[in-house]
Amino acid sequence: MPALHALLLDFDGLLADYNHRRFLAVLAERSQRASEEVDAALRVEGLELAHARGELDAAQLLQALSERLGSTLQADDWHQARRAATTPRRDCITLLHRISADTQLAILTNNGALTLPVIEQLLPGLRVLGSATLGVRKPDPRAYLNACTALGSDPAHTAFVDHLFRNVQGARAAGLQADTAHHAQSLRRLLRRWHLLS
Repeated sequence: MPALHALLLDFDGLLADYNHRRFLAVLAERSQRASEEVDAALRVEGLELAHARGELDAAQLLQALSERLGSTLQADDWHQARRAATTPRRDCITLLHRISADTQLAILTNNGALTLPVIEQLLPGLRVLGSATLGVRKPDPRAYLNACTALGSDPAHTAFVDHLFRNVQGARAAGLQADTAHHAQSLRRLLRRWHLLS
């Protein structure tokens, strides 16, 4: 296996637990609508996916969502909902502090621009690459290639970890070293195998 110079990590499901019902509940409270209405606007009408793809920027998403709900949602409403729905996995995050300073470390997530500041706040100092800014979502191999380009790292010298195997398959198709991890124990075992822990 070639020496690894960069490590890309999934966020939701690996470094944090995400409760979508809690997210909807907070947005519903902020918009004074029912959670089911918020869910319908985001998922059924495809607003959240369009935002994650970069087809709607933050202002466009908030405007479209507010119009459908008859409310006036702001970026802070989204941020508060996302923070309330996200529980960082401290045991996994602690492992990142043991990775060599010579290894570039970044988050690769299928999230839109509105969510990225929340992730950056929860993981200060780490670069966060979102599908909206990369122009493509995991598991499309182009997502990993675009991420490597952003980092200036050769795919063959880049590793990727996700809790979903389909995303790992996409990374492997792009030429990265990739595998799944579901908790701190499996992440630690994987990082040791790749000789990334100090």
